Amino acid sequence: MAMADVKNFLVGILMGVVSQLPGASGATIAVIFRIYERLIADVADIRGKMLKDLRFILVVAAGLILGYVFCAKVLNAFIDEYYVPMLFFFGALIMMQIPDIRRMSEDGQPYTKYNMAAFIVGFLIMVAVFVSKQYFASDGMITNWFIMLTAGIIVAASFVSPGISGSTMLLVLGIYPAFIDALDTLNFKELIPIAIGGIIGLIIFSKLIDHFMRTSRKSTYSAILGLTAGSVVVVFAEAIMKTEGLDTVPLSILCVVGGVLIGYVLCRLARIYSDTN
Repeated sequence: MAMADVKNFLVGILMGVVSQLPGASGATIAVIFRIYERLIADVADIRGKMLKDLRFILVVAAGLILGYVFCAKVLNAFIDEYYVPMLFFFGALIMMQIPDIRRMSEDGQPYTKYNMAAFIVGFLIMVAVFVSKQYFASDGMITNWFIMLTAGIIVAASFVSPGISGSTMLLVLGIYPAFIDALDTLNFKELIPIAIGGIIGLIIFSKLIDHFMRTSRKSTYSAILGLTAGSVVVVFAEAIMKTEGLDTVPLSILCVVGGVLIGYVLCRLARIYSDTN
């Protein structure tokens, strides 16, 4: 295996690990290590580019899968044992993403009413999902094919946009624990629809994101900013609602601090990349 393959494999592992964390985007890792544009170009043009660059795609994908499965085992253990503190950890991670997304949306021009409308729509979507998600959980739909297919599509969307965290969306939808458990236990009954959804999401969103970034970049990032801000509110609300007694408070505070620190490091890495390119 060439050195370039080793590097791409390790980047794929890191993308898989980071993508599991709500508030963090695997695409950001791809940007930092300068393979993002190559990945998007390949996925957006399967016949013209992907097939010619198949070795690169397979190496990154192998690392990505390994990182996903490894991180899922660790996270699943923590979620089972410390669900409420982990919610606080995830909420802090998501919160730390907000300044970076806002910076991505800036173009030197003031925000227009359309940008603000996009932000509000994104925010309200997350609140509406949070309010209605109990229906999905109580109806026994949390692990069926449709829900897992949707999970795969959402995760795929996070890989084609540095500002979107697929795990954040899954967390707010209430699918995240089931998604992590499916990866941890290698439950192929649920992994198959996730994989199918991922393929569909990559094909569709690589083209959609490319279109909206070219035609309405600021409104697109404004909507992502609204989704992220809404996620912070609903994840912390969920954590507070699930808190019983004061026993978990010290650990929850430590988790918030840890989430802030890790989120800060990820944001700094993204900014270092943008400052040097």
